[in-house]
Amino acid sequence: MGQKAITIYTPDGTAAHISAEDDAFIHRCLLGAASGIMGSLACVKVDDNTVRLSGGGVSNRGYVLWIPDGETLELTVDSGTAGYSRIDTVAAVFTKGGGEVADTHTFAVVKGTPVTGTPSAPALTSSALLSTGHVNQTAVFYVRITGSEITSVSRAAAQLPAASSAPKVFVQQAQPSSPSVGDLWLW
Repeated sequence: MGQKAITIYTPDGTAAHISAEDDAFIHRCLLGAASGIMGSLACVKVDDNTVRLSGGGVSNRGYVLWIPDGETLELTVDSGTAGYSRIDTVAAVFTKGGGEVADTHTFAVVKGTPVTGTPSAPALTSSALLSTGHVNQTAVFYVRITGSEITSVSRAAAQLPAASSAPKVFVQQAQPSSPSVGDLWLW
């Protein structure tokens, strides 16, 4: 095909031509990255087997998953074992659909390997999401478990730029007093 017009008028009754892939392309471009945390997504320990997500979302190769305003999502963390440590990963898991199969995009806990020494985060599945059934897991938070206790939760993904960091357009006769790189000044 070689090219695809996305923002064009299509008459009533014409089949939709915009796909999730098109939106993901736009999101990657606007966010300046394929994957990362959007908004104020937070993950907190509820107890030693539960973490809670709230306040934002994640881009997973441009596909967006979020916790709606005022809502939370609790995820179960498997119990730890005395004398062992591990790192689990809270991940955004996107599975590409196709044909009659819908895409899925969910938050999940990917369990790490318990060790007596220094633990490392589990390996995640990485994919360009080109074909039906392909899976891409994006690390969002790390959950450190020591013995049977969750001892810390830390951010694993980069914070994507907020809208306030996007370039600004000034339309005025005088030069802006504090322009940033990328801003446009029109007079």
